[in-house]
Amino acid sequence: MEHFELNILGCGSALPTTRHFPSSQVLNLRNKLYMIDCGEGTQMQFRSMNLNFNRLNHIFISHSHGDHCFGLPGLLSTLNLLGKTGELVIHGQPDIEKIFRPLLDYFCSNMTYSVRFNLFKPNKNELIFEDKTLRVYTIPLKHKIPTCGYLFEELPKQPHLIREEKSFRIVA
Repeated sequence: MEHFELNILGCGSALPTTRHFPSSQVLNLRNKLYMIDCGEGTQMQFRSMNLNFNRLNHIFISHSHGDHCFGLPGLLSTLNLLGKTGELVIHGQPDIEKIFRPLLDYFCSNMTYSVRFNLFKPNKNELIFEDKTLRVYTIPLKHKIPTCGYLFEELPKQPHLIREEKSFRIVA
């Protein structure tokens, strides 16, 4: 298994305390960062754990309660101030875009990077993201409002060729 690390940025209840921040976790897989939820205080915890903002390209929001998403506007603004480039994908149910698109349009009109919403229905189990290292599936959960968890499935590292003079060797 390659580098696989889970950083708990917040795990408390809806009310932040001096010891716990609202929900946010960052999965570091092969030096790519995937955020699950983005409660208030996420940026401060991100910095205190020495995580690299530029390695974050995907944010997965479980549901639209504030303790899981109120940190998102500030984080998106900070990424812009840091000069992030490329694309940031926010994975969530349709109400996430309804809530945050107007904020982005108002506060972040000239961003250095693009934001794309990947929307899905939280009441069914489905593959919502895949690249050469990872697959992410939704897991419907019972809560007061539609909510889902996420299953992160690491894919095996693909073998590659190493050229040595006039012959090739496959390395797994």
